[in-house]
Amino acid sequence: MSDLRPINNPQFLRERYIKSLDSAANPTQRARELADDLFSLDLTVYSSNYTLDSLIYSSMAKSVLDDSVSLHPEQLQILSEITTNDAVIVSAPTSFGKTFCVFEYIARTRPQNIVLIVPTLALVDEYVKRVIKKYQFFFSQYKIHTHIDENRTYDFNQKNIFILTHDRVVQESTYAMIEKIDFLVIDEVYKLETDPSNDRVLVLNMAYFYLAQKAKKYVLLAPFIKSVENIEMLEKVPVFYNTLYSPVVNEVIPVNILRHSDRYPECQRLISTLNPNDKTLIYFPTVTGIYKYVNEYISTEPLVDEIDIPTQYFLAWAREEIHEDWCVIKAMERGYLIHNGQIPMGTRMLQLDYYESIGTYNKLLCTSTLLEGVNTTAKNIIITKPSRMSDRNDNRDDFSAFDFFNLVGRTGRLNQHFIGNAYYIKAPSDPEYQRIDAIRSIKFEITDDSKDIDIQKGNIEKYPDVVAFLNHLGISIEEYHTHIGSRLRFETVKAIYLQYRGMRQRLIDELQRFIDVETHGRLDLVKILYEISEGKADPYRSNIINNLLNRNRPKIKTVVNEVNRYFSSRGIDNIISTTISMKSSHIEHRFYPRVLLIRYFLELSHTPSQLLSVLESKITGAIEFLYFTSSKQKKMLIDLGIYERDVETIVKIIGDDYNDTFELKERLQANWDKLQNISYISKYVIQSIL
Repeated sequence: MSDLRPINNPQFLRERYIKSLDSAANPTQRARELADDLFSLDLTVYSSNYTLDSLIYSSMAKSVLDDSVSLHPEQLQILSEITTNDAVIVSAPTSFGKTFCVFEYIARTRPQNIVLIVPTLALVDEYVKRVIKKYQFFFSQYKIHTHIDENRTYDFNQKNIFILTHDRVVQESTYAMIEKIDFLVIDEVYKLETDPSNDRVLVLNMAYFYLAQKAKKYVLLAPFIKSVENIEMLEKVPVFYNTLYSPVVNEVIPVNILRHSDRYPECQRLISTLNPNDKTLIYFPTVTGIYKYVNEYISTEPLVDEIDIPTQYFLAWAREEIHEDWCVIKAMERGYLIHNGQIPMGTRMLQLDYYESIGTYNKLLCTSTLLEGVNTTAKNIIITKPSRMSDRNDNRDDFSAFDFFNLVGRTGRLNQHFIGNAYYIKAPSDPEYQRIDAIRSIKFEITDDSKDIDIQKGNIEKYPDVVAFLNHLGISIEEYHTHIGSRLRFETVKAIYLQYRGMRQRLIDELQRFIDVETHGRLDLVKILYEISEGKADPYRSNIINNLLNRNRPKIKTVVNEVNRYFSSRGIDNIISTTISMKSSHIEHRFYPRVLLIRYFLELSHTPSQLLSVLESKITGAIEFLYFTSSKQKKMLIDLGIYERDVETIVKIIGDDYNDTFELKERLQANWDKLQNISYISKYVIQSIL
């Protein structure tokens, strides 16, 4: 923190004392010697019970949620702010313990209806595990929901906790079902900042807009935010609480290289110099970068001497179900783990669990999924390139200081590592990052000059192009909200419509062929829909989607081998990762809503119903069947990380009439002996929550 060094800066003074503890031969004895100073600097986690003041404080600051924890003064202040105010924005560093404060508040006050909004399914999983396993004693009185079922009536006179991603609550038919909110929390709220190129930012802003109106009390969580502009325009104006307090030190250590191409060799050298027993994250901008590193460097390392039996079971499953050439297998056989968005949820959970445990696996290769609030333990992080999306040998996609220090903040861990080291592999053209630049003001799109927000609020008079578009379609703004909603920005909708108009006859002709030729294949239909929805043809991805829409649920390995017959030039690693990405996210969250939009355009064009039925049978119906969109109970199993090919087997044993996650857990526990004919990864996931 060379840019935050004035001697009267309390965090700078804290860092000096934390470093003193770290360098001591006996940190406990050193803490006893420095206990008065540690206490005066609010480092009560280290002053412990070593002075009378500390002893009194620790006894009074005991956590209700976890009696082994005494909250530090800044956490107590946040609890006071939440208790006193109806709306609070909390900005604090990654290692602060913001999420713990939220669960502590819930444990102390027991709000009746709680809604927790997080950006990713990985965080849904983390929150669910806290509620149904780690802190089960406090939360067993609640019904735990990870979906909103439009065919169900929820009892808001009982205690409920909804743990949801923002895109699951944004549609009117969904958020209207949440009748009462006593306590609302939205995590990683910096994602509310305007980004016209990102449809998901609009989704999150609308989720906040609608839910905050209903909430008696709400809290927004973020790191490194010094202010929120136009805060006075927000519904129920929040108090802004900002702190730099951290009980650990994050050191940035530049490792200078001469050329961009030296990044991977230097990474390999760095790894060899670190203590193999320390937890180390190795960050790459892309999945492709991880797989390139695995194939060119890790695959040349010796195999692990002994792999335990459970890991052998997992690797055997992965070879059979995913592919024998999968880089996750190559990495694990040599003592490395991998975490990114193109790995099935259950496997991601296993990778994180292995990393957090004591044993063979102390090195985790990761992408920006670690920026999304996933909590990990790391003594070190190696940043191979300061970018979120590019392996190119240039600096067009460099991190902002905010993203850089958000990643750096993943190192260090209270009661485990006083200091976290971030090794920044820095080419001559790479940026110099200053921590002061990471602390920034933001403006939520909901209060910004946003065309899309105005459309969602129905304020379209000042946008002639919007009015003209609705008139051309022959629909009202209310119909736009109902049938199109906020999952896509207006410019995206318009672009898809223009593509649709240009290709409508091709689409109609292709749909007609299914009526004329009983055995007609689906691939050309997928190609047309993909081109309309994305604005460009892509035979490779269309081929993968077509194979994945097989209602027989083929193994990923089967799809990979089929696609490899025609697109072997793409490389097996790319085919595997793209197939998993399409299966895990793209088809359900991008392709499906865009096809529904195309279907709506077909309806508005008075397309014959038999052609719409073909589209439903071959595409949308297949997706709904494969992704369990009509069964929230089955969807709950997927959210836990259950492998989708096991879902039907499990439901046949435990039934599908459970109503919340606690009840699902009880069913799985009661029927564990009968669940032996499912995959190893599904067994692992179930055992992890029991």
